[in-house]
Amino acid sequence: MGISGRLDEAFARATALRESLTGSVGAEHPHAVEARAMEAYLAYLRGDHREAVVLALAVARIRCGAEDERAPMDVARAAAAWQQLDDSRTAVAHGHELLHMWGMLSRRGPLPPGHVELAEEVHRYVRALEAAYV
Repeated sequence: MGISGRLDEAFARATALRESLTGSVGAEHPHAVEARAMEAYLAYLRGDHREAVVLALAVARIRCGAEDERAPMDVARAAAAWQQLDDSRTAVAHGHELLHMWGMLSRRGPLPPGHVELAEEVHRYVRALEAAYV
């Protein structure tokens, strides 16, 4: 089995684990969130960037809501997957969600080094995509 097949298998197992944990302990339980984060990373490695963004945003959303100290890094991970999207409308929608989360985090305290710049980069790109719609 090649690397692609192994990634597909690992992704399927991570998905099954996340679904099982979500069913038994709930989607916001730390183990279920960690399984979703693993699933997002594997989707990214498989080249399924749309799925990676959706999963990574879910992790970031949960951790932001819980005021988890890992939230800023999860938002940055979601942004890394977001940068790979090739659908402008999807990029705009998810870009707004990223910006919203950075806004929430910045109201709680200073963002980690590099996050302000990354948020500004996302903001500029979202505005450029929106201008292209007009």
